[in-house]
Amino acid sequence: LRFSFPLHSSSLPTLLSGNMLRLLFLLTWALALLASSVASAAIVERSFYVKNLTVRRLCSEQVVTAVNGSLPGPTLRVREGDTLIVHVFNKSPYDLSIHW
Repeated sequence: LRFSFPLHSSSLPTLLSGNMLRLLFLLTWALALLASSVASAAIVERSFYVKNLTVRRLCSEQVVTAVNGSLPGPTLRVREGDTLIVHVFNKSPYDLSIHW
């Protein structure tokens, strides 16, 4: 496909200003998009207290290692670009590792 546009000397300033306006619009839009993505980034800080918990199910007791007193542990809600800081306090008698 070939497109041709008639170009007259009187329409040249209008064409240039239109292209410049488009470029200015695109640059403004790109900067606004970048600023909104940076502005929405947050620092999310949580504390995990890991300790043993006795659970009773079906008339039997079992000791499990739980985070903040719940099993499964807490849900972390973050967005792409956020910084997540998790402080882990091991109150369990066992060494542990946390996997994501």
